[in-house]
Amino acid sequence: MKRAGRRTSRTGRAVEGGDAVKSRRRFLKLVALTSAAALVPATPRRTRAATAPKKSAPAAAARPAALENEIKKQKNATAQALKAIREFELPPGSEMAFVFSAQRAPRRGKPGSSKGGKP
Repeated sequence: MKRAGRRTSRTGRAVEGGDAVKSRRRFLKLVALTSAAALVPATPRRTRAATAPKKSAPAAAARPAALENEIKKQKNATAQALKAIREFELPPGSEMAFVFSAQRAPRRGKPGSSKGGKP
């Protein structure tokens, strides 16, 4: 049985006809739609003409020479660093750099209780 009169929202304000609920739902729907739209790639649909193989120069040829040289330098530096790491020998019985151990999350208690929960 419904009561006649004004309803109140969680904040205590009077609500006529559930406008706050409608706007809250509309807001959540908008947030959900925009986050879903952000996950979808913004590329247009491809047609048969667009998916046909293109006859163009390779992408590497379109790069400037300075960029190609910098990429080569970075690849060489990475290869040297990996070589040094792989060739380094640890003495037998040495300690590990780190140990991963999963920890249980603290239980969230009721508000006002002494166990867990937010301070």
